[in-house]
Amino acid sequence: MLTGNHLVNLTRSEFAAVRAYVQGMPAAMVVARYLSDDGDDDDGATESALRTLLGLRDRMVQLAHLHGRLDLAELLELGPGRSNRGMDRLVEALAELERLGMALPRADHGVELWFAPALARRLRAADIGTLRGLVAVANRRGTGWWRAVPRIGALAAKVINKWLFENRQHVKDEDGAPLLGAHVGNLKALAPAALGPKLAQLVPLERMSVESTDSADLLKSAINGTYEEGVLWVHRWLSSVSADNSPTWLAYRKEAERLLLWSAVVQGKPLLSLTAEDLGTFWDFLADPAPVNRWCGPRASRESAAWRPFSGPLGETSRRHSLRVLGALFSWIDAQGLGNGVSPRKNWVRFDESGDVKVPLAPDAEGNPLAESNPATRLDDATVAPFIDWLRERGSAVDGMRYRAAEAAVQLMREANFGMAELASATWKNLEIPDAALGTLLLRSLHNHWQDRGLAIARNGGPVGEDIGAIPLLAPPAPPPTGHARRKATTAPHAGYSVRGLHALLSTVLARYRESCDPHFPARTPRELRPALSLSGGRATVQSEPFAAD
Repeated sequence: MLTGNHLVNLTRSEFAAVRAYVQGMPAAMVVARYLSDDGDDDDGATESALRTLLGLRDRMVQLAHLHGRLDLAELLELGPGRSNRGMDRLVEALAELERLGMALPRADHGVELWFAPALARRLRAADIGTLRGLVAVANRRGTGWWRAVPRIGALAAKVINKWLFENRQHVKDEDGAPLLGAHVGNLKALAPAALGPKLAQLVPLERMSVESTDSADLLKSAINGTYEEGVLWVHRWLSSVSADNSPTWLAYRKEAERLLLWSAVVQGKPLLSLTAEDLGTFWDFLADPAPVNRWCGPRASRESAAWRPFSGPLGETSRRHSLRVLGALFSWIDAQGLGNGVSPRKNWVRFDESGDVKVPLAPDAEGNPLAESNPATRLDDATVAPFIDWLRERGSAVDGMRYRAAEAAVQLMREANFGMAELASATWKNLEIPDAALGTLLLRSLHNHWQDRGLAIARNGGPVGEDIGAIPLLAPPAPPPTGHARRKATTAPHAGYSVRGLHALLSTVLARYRESCDPHFPARTPRELRPALSLSGGRATVQSEPFAAD
């Protein structure tokens, strides 16, 4: 049993049975008279009847706690009365409890009042002692909150999420508003919906209903634009930039669907009708998507009504990235011949002489929403050196495998000028740096990282072993203790980092370095760790002596 009763409710017969028991009637006779049609008088039946009555008594004690009547709970826990006065007190307590009736969950109720003892102990061990605390964790982490609570699995969490959702109208704050976010426990599937100002439930891109349209007709009618045409142009743009479900495609889809939803629901305009003023408003909206319950929520299936476009407000770096991506979308639309001189598309994104993107920032002093700044922060070796030294120091500990992996990733990014996708997929066979040109520090960091993975690097920089040159240069040194990770390690023992996993690793160490050593370190994201200059073909050629492995 994973949870307690949804609502603690007892019948009149059950109250009568416990009342007869506390007045001294034998348990078997009580059960036979009040709770069943027949009964036996043997020892087994007597023991079973006693368990039944004690179970009812425990539910009544729980009901008393739910109503906040500790006095009634203490009386009931005493058991059958040993005197006439004791019996009378117990009978009065039962009568009072019966008048109170069914109890509803409240935010200040302890978890043990609604969930089984073993489950309640695990919740309390994770500092979740009340329903308010449980709802807060679920709101913050989403339906998958249970992954942060040891010894609670998916099955128990599914039951708890369902219980929270079914009782969401009862667990309220001081003002009477439900505490539970709409995204928790909501198992309703999303249906396709037409994009527009009256869109009731925000839906992801693939559920924005559209009809097939001939290319010539679409081009002819798109100058003024409709909501459906904006969705179609986004689909075609995504098909032109990358393969479906690639990291780039997924990142671009996220930014495009956010703009589509915002332009329709908030501004009431099709994609192709946005103005320069709209862009400034969108920049502000990314920093504060409101109302929060409608726009923000933890990660959820794109097929579920719990899905939200944002997990929370975006920082300045993320907003810049969003506008860079959307600038690429509008540049592509312009290339299809849809520029009309009114839309800000042509002025949205500009490029400086080095090819770096310039994107709009917050409005300037004159209120111009297209004040420009170059967001690309590319650091020289001297600036990054203290960070790499810190990684090396942390990685010198026996348990510093993640820091050794991060150092190898940063060294490889710096020397080969790799982006995140290239970094995650890099192998010795596709590495475009000759062995003789590999830097000593890069070789040393890769050697340490490969040792953690049970692999070896030769003195000249190549891998040791047959057919091992095709495995990723970077991979988790120890798989996470999850079923998915164990299955992946079994089927692909040398599988590398995903782009998301590698980004998470570098983001974590960057945040720790800024917090503990240098809060003004200019790199805030892994992307900004790339070198200041791209040399021939985007690859560095640093001459150094080969690394002699220990």
